[in-house]
Amino acid sequence: MSKLLDAAKAGQAKFFLQFGGQGAPYLKEMQKLYAEASMKPYFDVAVSAIEAATKMVEGTLAHPEKVDFRKWLTEPDHAPSDDAMSIAGVSLGLIAATQLAHYEYLHQQGFDRKAMIQATVAASGHSQGLITASFTALALEGKAYYDAVYKYIQYLFLMGVRAQEVFPAIYASADETAKSEALGAKGPAPMVAVLGDSHATIEAWVKDFNSGAKKIFVSLYNSPNNRIISGARADLIAFHEKHKADFEAKQIKYVYLRSTCPFHSELMTPILEKFKPDLAKIGFDFKGADLKFPVYSFWDGANLQQENDLGMRMTDDLMVKTLYWDKAMLPVKNNSAITAILDFGPGKTSQRLSQDTLAGLGREVPIYAIAFAKDLKTVLE
Repeated sequence: MSKLLDAAKAGQAKFFLQFGGQGAPYLKEMQKLYAEASMKPYFDVAVSAIEAATKMVEGTLAHPEKVDFRKWLTEPDHAPSDDAMSIAGVSLGLIAATQLAHYEYLHQQGFDRKAMIQATVAASGHSQGLITASFTALALEGKAYYDAVYKYIQYLFLMGVRAQEVFPAIYASADETAKSEALGAKGPAPMVAVLGDSHATIEAWVKDFNSGAKKIFVSLYNSPNNRIISGARADLIAFHEKHKADFEAKQIKYVYLRSTCPFHSELMTPILEKFKPDLAKIGFDFKGADLKFPVYSFWDGANLQQENDLGMRMTDDLMVKTLYWDKAMLPVKNNSAITAILDFGPGKTSQRLSQDTLAGLGREVPIYAIAFAKDLKTVLE
């Protein structure tokens, strides 16, 4: 039995649950979990959800290659490249399936889900992770649990498809690639991490850049010296070109994300109406009142338990609204009862972001990345 869970049952430990977003490789994590016999019931549901959702959008421009999730799991050598796996119409749904697989596997390894939920104070997620965080707060078991897994995976998969239809420029042009590489940045994308210096410095440069016809957005505030800018590739390349000397002088890194849409920006606003019919089709009708513990938005810090329509609220947060990760971490800073954060990946990116943000907020809490064997072992032993 887990000492951490024993402490929780004794009232000596409380948890905050968090989930990551786009950018981290995820397929190998899922392939490893797929090989576990105990995970068969979960993957039967997850794979069927993706297969059914794929049929709903056959012929979409969001899928330049056929989505064959079952084959990618059973025959890893036939999986597409990391770039193809990062296409929004593929990655949103499959990242959600990976996160929920980690969540399920922790339970299968003896970390009782009901006991964990009872000891959970709140949850949040970085970008699309907010949505999987809300799933945990439903606190479901049995058939209702798997029914919700099915709906959540379809919800995110279809959202990714509609997002890519709103922003159909999946790949950079040869000219964009050449210009960006000449500036020293590979893989130009609609989102770029600007690492170093202060938010105020970058905001001032963005404001000045936007005084012309071009428009880019500081879309994610990850930690005191880490933020993301979203926009059309050509505009982000032009911004890099304009400030290349400044970046070099201040040792600021300009690193494109593996992303194919400018998430968290006004450029994605058209998805809000476009996506509504999909929500109705899959029956995603969860409400804030269904959440058994608070799930906090990274946009305004609101408790989603107060929302009537979770589906549209979370779509707006992910697609259009700015991410302020410190707002998601404030419940951890303000509640000394929280003794550990359980992070369900993918990867360790969200773990590092939370560590940096909490350090800036003056609070240290152990953060266990369930996707990594060492942290998983610590949680289970």
